[in-house]
Amino acid sequence: MYDVYGVGNALVDLVVPVRDDLLRDLLATHAGGKATKGSMTLMDQVGQQRLLADVESLAERTVAGGSGANSMFGIAQLGGRPRYAGKVGNDRFGNFFAQEMNGVGVHFDVPAHAASTGTCTVLVTPDGERTMFTHLGSSMELAPGDIDASAIRSSQWLYVEGYLWDSPGTRAASLKAMETAKTHGVKVSYSFSDSFCVRRALADFREFTRAYVDLVFCNEEEALAFSSTDRIDEAIRDIEGLGAAVALTRGSRGSIISADGKCYEITPLAVSVVDTTGAGDCYAAGVLYGLTHGYGWEDAGRLASRIAAQVVTVSGPRLPVMPAVPGQAPARSPA
Repeated sequence: MYDVYGVGNALVDLVVPVRDDLLRDLLATHAGGKATKGSMTLMDQVGQQRLLADVESLAERTVAGGSGANSMFGIAQLGGRPRYAGKVGNDRFGNFFAQEMNGVGVHFDVPAHAASTGTCTVLVTPDGERTMFTHLGSSMELAPGDIDASAIRSSQWLYVEGYLWDSPGTRAASLKAMETAKTHGVKVSYSFSDSFCVRRALADFREFTRAYVDLVFCNEEEALAFSSTDRIDEAIRDIEGLGAAVALTRGSRGSIISADGKCYEITPLAVSVVDTTGAGDCYAAGVLYGLTHGYGWEDAGRLASRIAAQVVTVSGPRLPVMPAVPGQAPARSPA
């Protein structure tokens, strides 16, 4: 029934282009000068409301976001059949999230929560660097009861984002999803999400990777943190030793797919970077779409590289029109 069942933190992204001087002012005001350009700062609901008051009118794009949601959105744009589990609030942002996801073809029907919908304000400077302020809000309320076991059993792959490990409820939800998939022979992919997620719960990450994961999505920093080494080749061998294939992104140097005893170096496309938001998420979408539509590992990596290269040429975490896939017309987003 589904190509991929995704589980993640459901957020609404506000993409705001800013000059460097405005970014410095916002960091001083809303992070007390403790955060730097390119960082991600967590904030409470009061802080969220204050920041939104300062920047919402400047937002260039507002999109249903969160890492896993971006990947499911990309799969749907390519013509795939994704389903997504994440928690939003019963408010205008929550309604917007549900409408946008379902509008592009992502099956999303998790009941809303009383807490406000989480938001991620993405401040993008002229060099394409992104600095984020995140209020997790209702996304932290995702619980095991929100995971649809029958939908996972009817999927080819499960995709889980590492950010979920930071909260007991979302951690339990992600474990239920992985256990269900493993029990019923559904392949499990896992995004390490961020090196701070890996370092904070390294023993747990290694344990569930060995127990459940068939494919790891990571960048170089995350892989090195996971394997406690300073060599990428050693990190890849370490992850594979736990039983998982590896899809590793390297920014402007392309990516590496290592699976079934073979290692493929994917050459990057030369593009002019506008905004790096969502590049890794779109890469995961391309790989998972490819694997669920008959592509081999290398071809899936090439498709993923193509999509990731194009998304960094626009503002925001996804493309208004996805590149055409052989045999079908490109899908358009509702935006």
